[in-house]
Amino acid sequence: MYRANIFSSFALLFMVFNISANAQQYITVDSSTYSAEELVRDIFIGSQNSGCITVSNVSAKGWQNFGSSSSSYGYFEKGTLPFDINKGIILSTGSVQNAPGPNNVLLDDQDSNWSGDQDLADALQESVWNYLNATSIEFDFVASNTSGISFEYLFLSEEYRRTNCTYSDGFAFLIKKAGSSDPYTNIALVPGTQDPVTSLTINTAQDCPRNTAYFGSFNGINSPTAFDGQTKVLTAKTDIIPGVKYHIKLVIADHLAGSDRTGRYDSAVFLKAGSFVGKKDLGPDLLISTNNPVCEGSSKILDATSAGATSYQWFKNGISISGATQPQLSIPGVTESNGNYGVEVNVGGCILTGSVQIEIQEKPSLNLGTYSLCDDNLSGSVPVDFSNLDSQIISNFNTAYIPKYYLKKSDAQAGTPGTELQKGWLLTTETPIYIRIESAFGCNPEYGEIILKIGNKTPLITNSLSDDVCDNDRDGNISINLKNYQTWFTSSAQANVTFYNSQQDAKNKVNPIPENQIISNSKVFGIRIESLSACPNVATLSLNFKSPKKSDDLKDKVICSNATTSLDAGPGFDSYTWSTGETTQGINNVGVGEYWVDLGSNGCIYRQTVKVSAATLPQITNIDVSGNTATVFVSGGLQPYEYSLDNITFQNSNVFTHIPRGLQKIYVRDAKKCQTVEKEFLIINLINVITPNGDGINDVLDYSDLRIKDKVSLQIFDRFGTLVFTSKDNHFIWDGKLSGRTLPTANYWYVLNWTEPDTQIPISYKGWILLKNRN
Repeated sequence: MYRANIFSSFALLFMVFNISANAQQYITVDSSTYSAEELVRDIFIGSQNSGCITVSNVSAKGWQNFGSSSSSYGYFEKGTLPFDINKGIILSTGSVQNAPGPNNVLLDDQDSNWSGDQDLADALQESVWNYLNATSIEFDFVASNTSGISFEYLFLSEEYRRTNCTYSDGFAFLIKKAGSSDPYTNIALVPGTQDPVTSLTINTAQDCPRNTAYFGSFNGINSPTAFDGQTKVLTAKTDIIPGVKYHIKLVIADHLAGSDRTGRYDSAVFLKAGSFVGKKDLGPDLLISTNNPVCEGSSKILDATSAGATSYQWFKNGISISGATQPQLSIPGVTESNGNYGVEVNVGGCILTGSVQIEIQEKPSLNLGTYSLCDDNLSGSVPVDFSNLDSQIISNFNTAYIPKYYLKKSDAQAGTPGTELQKGWLLTTETPIYIRIESAFGCNPEYGEIILKIGNKTPLITNSLSDDVCDNDRDGNISINLKNYQTWFTSSAQANVTFYNSQQDAKNKVNPIPENQIISNSKVFGIRIESLSACPNVATLSLNFKSPKKSDDLKDKVICSNATTSLDAGPGFDSYTWSTGETTQGINNVGVGEYWVDLGSNGCIYRQTVKVSAATLPQITNIDVSGNTATVFVSGGLQPYEYSLDNITFQNSNVFTHIPRGLQKIYVRDAKKCQTVEKEFLIINLINVITPNGDGINDVLDYSDLRIKDKVSLQIFDRFGTLVFTSKDNHFIWDGKLSGRTLPTANYWYVLNWTEPDTQIPISYKGWILLKNRN
């Protein structure tokens, strides 16, 4: 039990110590110890300024005035974590007790009974109904020995979110002469602007950055305060009349954004203790942007001399300068002197502060030497635009430098009027040029000498080339890829080659054309060759349009399929090369096929084709038989045709008469007589009687010659209509029997059908036949 109690006590002590240690990291806030007058008189102004700034009529208004036990204003001190102000006054739109870190909760104290502030709304030109949860401290003051006052502050807010571009709380530092009916002047402005300070007017949010130089940071969890973001330390300042009473009101309130009318997302202003001081005027900022910087190599004396002053302390960028305790401070004209210089002057126990921003205008850093300029249009001269040389010669060039160029050194040194070289001055040969660099800020000029010359052209293998191009297919056009000629002019694969319709266009770099061209006559092209290591060069490419001849003697031939012939291209050509390999004017013993010959003329080659075709044989398309007369119809081949029944004796007529009955054959040949074509035909032998007695005469009904016809059928019926025979498998012979049994002597009827092969006309014969048997 005793050991347990010791352990519990030790654990409790450790927790208290740990909590205390952690608490010391963050700011601490006291909202009960100091009255409003003590916060203003003792903290904000401080005893060191009480002799020269008289304060009266102090009042404060915040959440506790509306029945809350929490206060929205009070005193703060920084902890061990970095915070830009050591101590001072905090004014918040919520409870100041929630302001210390860590930043792991949303500060959104709200009270619908806690109203806004009319003066704030008027200053920000909005309706007072757009504000809630206002906190203010106000007081009268008289400053006896200064023409201005200033104080330092930070603005922090939960509205500092990386995506917030629409809403912000408002605050203002309002001042006017005490008792005046004039409107207040807001001195809580973004430096150099008339913009009131808000989370929107100073921000680095990606979608709405503004005045980013004055933004402090977005805060993480381990932050000295619980606010999500903050500005850098800002200074509010204004001119006043010594001895005149002024009234100042420091006020902040929640802005009611959109549909949110509850006043969420708290903000706060942190006022630096002792920073409400008088002003010591050190003169205007000396900046490049305002055309009055300090010139490099010179110096600037800052003078803070004040009657009755007992001490001086100079600062650079907020850090005191060791030993700088005199009324004046000399700023040397070196780049390291860039910065903000401030002073604190103690005048009879009162502190006056002043500051001035100083920038050093550097001397121009010169790159002197030889500069080659390209004669881009290859005219032999270069019109010089000296402004293009400025940044090359002056490595740290900016608009404060005013370079001027002269042909004479004495003119450059004296800046002799009327001798400065103007834009468009023609450079024709290597020339020394003298440069005078004046300063827009009145700094001493700098001088230098450069050499200007016309740069070397890109080297070419040749600058003029002529080439013959052949219209080998004799269609009147030749397709050319000009890129194929690049290696004739330059061996550099990195060269940029551009083509033009003329050398003049190439020189002037106007009207470039595609590399693929179609020409119908001789043409001269311009070529422009550019490289990174030299100036442009131009060349010409002359293309001579040529067309070969065609043979009028070489014509297609028709021969018999098993014959040969000779082909002759005719005289007048420089060369002949046949597809058979011969190089003679003509070739012999060629059969059916397609041949070509390359005919050389005018330095070109024309490939001419010739076709040797097999003669088309005539075709017997139809034989019209009528009784014993046959008419023969023929197509194809070469007329006139000749006709024959025996392939020996031919006639010119296609009509044959008195042809014997039975199967016959017609023979036809055309004018070339390559081959005779033949076709069978039939003169029908109509049989009326058969005597199947075995004597070899009229033993059967034989229509086998009908095999040359299509779809032949033979049917025989007795007088009672009974089918006694039908042809099968091209068997058109009847022996007078039915199923091997001899039929009696009688008249029988037959039906004979077929289709003419040539015309596809169906034919039908019907008739009778006498079957005569011995019985």
